[in-house]
Amino acid sequence: MATKVRMLKLLQELRGFAAIANRQPQPRSPALFLAQMRPPVIQAVLPRRRLSITMVQPDNSDIPHPVKISHSKPEPAPPPSLPAA
Repeated sequence: MATKVRMLKLLQELRGFAAIANRQPQPRSPALFLAQMRPPVIQAVLPRRRLSITMVQPDNSDIPHPVKISHSKPEPAPPPSLPAA
């Protein structure tokens, strides 16, 4: 029985060593691969578009100046005077 256990242990170790010895590098990510395929000439040839922005300020000449409104109370009518007789 001990011989069988030793043989199984030896086989496990050999499989482990084989797995370590036959390691493969991880596959590259597809995004990096696609970025490398794109030609860099396209980026250098196309200039950046410049957009000119103009600001139009409204003409305030047709708006009159503000006028202050003051309210006055109506004065009472003077009392009627009696004619001199």
